[in-house]
Amino acid sequence: MLSLIMKSDGQRERVFPMASKQMTIGRDVGCDLHIPLPEVSDTHCRISSEETKGPDIQPVLECLDDRNGTMINGVRVNQAVLKNDDIVQIGPVVFYVSISDSADGRTFEIHREDQQPSAGR
Repeated sequence: MLSLIMKSDGQRERVFPMASKQMTIGRDVGCDLHIPLPEVSDTHCRISSEETKGPDIQPVLECLDDRNGTMINGVRVNQAVLKNDDIVQIGPVVFYVSISDSADGRTFEIHREDQQPSAGR
């Protein structure tokens, strides 16, 4: 299963799991992931799960916004296969991609070089 993880300064991470074979992201309240910011288009992008040969399913991100665009790992894309630990930027919002690594639903952990250990944890 694919999840998008949003981390904000001073806030806990928010996890947005992809509950079906397609997820729309945008400013419109009808989108699966609603981002109410002016830099985000009504329907900014779509993630679809495409079955490949064998049991693997590959999530594909398709940018639907020609003006503002969508970035993956700092590169503007029209369409791309998402991989674990990819960084997706939609307007000013940044998400980290987490993809299940096994049938039991365990997910990879996100490790960032800029993370500082928290006192008291």
